[in-house]
Amino acid sequence: MKVLALLSQKGGAGKTTLAVHLAVHAHLSGERVALIDIDPQRSAGDWWRAREDKMPALAECHPRHLVDALNQAASRSIGVTILDTPPQAGPVAEMVAGLAGLSLIPCRPSPIDLRSTQRTVDIVKKVRARAGIVLNACPLARREGAEPSITREAREGVAEFDIPVAPVIISHQAALSHPTMDGRTYIEVFRDGRAAYEIGELWAWLVYMARDADYRPSR
Repeated sequence: MKVLALLSQKGGAGKTTLAVHLAVHAHLSGERVALIDIDPQRSAGDWWRAREDKMPALAECHPRHLVDALNQAASRSIGVTILDTPPQAGPVAEMVAGLAGLSLIPCRPSPIDLRSTQRTVDIVKKVRARAGIVLNACPLARREGAEPSITREAREGVAEFDIPVAPVIISHQAALSHPTMDGRTYIEVFRDGRAAYEIGELWAWLVYMARDADYRPSR
């Protein structure tokens, strides 16, 4: 079983939005997927409860019960488990990074977010966890091939953290953060849209990065 954690010390980085869309994309690609929400805000859980299609599966738990939840997912032959985590830097983040085969750190293109990302990077390096960064909510280019300066500068900034950076950026699209009333995500409604393409490219990169990182159930 592959375990992917969304980690960020800063709230508003886009962890839940990415966790939900990656879980849906993996499900649509034929994976057996579980989304585990350990964020006390339960945003992923609220999304799932509004959803008519109850796949991907979802569980909510306190961080201290995460190992049990992962073991249960593995026992049910889940192929991919995605963790939506609270916005904090501390023991919980260290524990999650240590359990996950890969931690994905979303970073918005702003100086405040870059400084926050540094603290999250410090955590994954401290526990020697595998991790990568994705630039999230980046402004759309006004013309093809013309990357906005704020995105270019953010790309240069995250390159200094000395961990892998996703080759695809996730563009800022308000609809990406607002599922339909029946819980369908933007990529389910517009499967050929830009957001679906970017999430698909990000997922392909994550699969490659976590290709030899399988979760081993333990007690």
